[in-house]
Amino acid sequence: MNEVLVRLRGSWQDLQDSLWLFPALGVFLSVAVAWILVTFEPTLERLPSALTYTGSADGARAILAELAGATFTVVGVVFSLTVVALQMASSQFTPRLLRTFLKDRSVQVVLSGMVSSGVFHVVVLRYVRTPDGGEEPFVPELAVSVALLFALVAVGMLVFFLHHLTSRLRVDDVMASIRKQTLAVLDSLAVDREMLPDQVAPTPPAEARPVVARTSGYLQTASPSALSATAEEHDLVVCLRPKPGQWVAAGTTVAWVWPVDDGEAVEVDDDLAAALHRCFHLGRDRTESDDVAFGLRQLSDIAARALSTGVNDPTTCVQALGQLSTIMVALADQPLGAALAYDADGRLRAVQPRPTFAEHLELAITQPRRYGASEPTVLIAVLELLIDVAERVADSGDRAASVRHQLRRTLAAAELPDDADVRTVRAFADAVAVTLDDGVRPANIGR
Repeated sequence: MNEVLVRLRGSWQDLQDSLWLFPALGVFLSVAVAWILVTFEPTLERLPSALTYTGSADGARAILAELAGATFTVVGVVFSLTVVALQMASSQFTPRLLRTFLKDRSVQVVLSGMVSSGVFHVVVLRYVRTPDGGEEPFVPELAVSVALLFALVAVGMLVFFLHHLTSRLRVDDVMASIRKQTLAVLDSLAVDREMLPDQVAPTPPAEARPVVARTSGYLQTASPSALSATAEEHDLVVCLRPKPGQWVAAGTTVAWVWPVDDGEAVEVDDDLAAALHRCFHLGRDRTESDDVAFGLRQLSDIAARALSTGVNDPTTCVQALGQLSTIMVALADQPLGAALAYDADGRLRAVQPRPTFAEHLELAITQPRRYGASEPTVLIAVLELLIDVAERVADSGDRAASVRHQLRRTLAAAELPDDADVRTVRAFADAVAVTLDDGVRPANIGR
């Protein structure tokens, strides 16, 4: 059952992040609602004339035709604006934001509402009969009235879309959205232990046999419990190779398997390989499904892009480091590292590698530090991030050591010709060391 849920979750995530799903559902519902309103209108009592359309059939056809044409024209404008927003997000921030814009529920709802409105007008227009063809004239008054209301709603959705799109292109809103999504992913991950030290994945023994990937893709989601159940069924131990968000090429090793107890090597046949592949999902895009590092990657890319020669915007980099600091502070209190699954007898059955705290911290500040080595405001922002994290990890030996390691690398990378800048950066670096030693942030720094 867990295996089915893993594959369904991955497929459903891909569907939700597409631009066509909600419009397709909207078109289906608009056709169904139009048919229901037209079919059952004769069975209803006469509605108040103030609430329904009371004009002629020719008038109804003219109104519906104009509304349909105008709506589909606006739909084209909305799609064009969406494409422009995607291009700007890709070039100005990072290409990894494209999926974030595509999965924006507001954009999907507006597009589906616009398309549904146009289809509704066309479907209702089909049911309007004029006396020109020798048939008895028929005007579905209720359906035409709903079409007029639908047009007003579409106008409101267009105004909302323009406001939402301009807001979404603000760098502050983009980075805040990434932070919220990343923290939501962190909250959704199951915490299977209370120990703070990072859990290290065991090294596969010599008798371990590789399981070859059948398709290429990013590891979007995996279920340690499903892997454990499959391992118990075949009486073995399984260890995935990729971490969440890593690319797997078809024909390369995606996992290792070995016997639980000392014995003969496990034979990896097609049935075993297929059973293991059902426990994880490889997709064409990297997503934040189980991947906290993806949010760090996006914010780090925005910071690096802001420091590029053609942009020269250290302020945006500093803002990105502020958002990264919030995520790293949240990670500081989380048990990280590999997820291990055991059977009822306490024997190891499944291993899913995940990034450690040190790897997350490396991802967060390496590129901003490298590209901002000659900009004191960027170096200070990096050191302020380390101070924030140091407050949370001062009493954790391995994580405090990671912060000290990053502190030394930051000082070594600095390229500051101005002595005043050197003194300022050094003061913040000393504050990091003091915070790690005392567990309290110095009161005279950053004020």
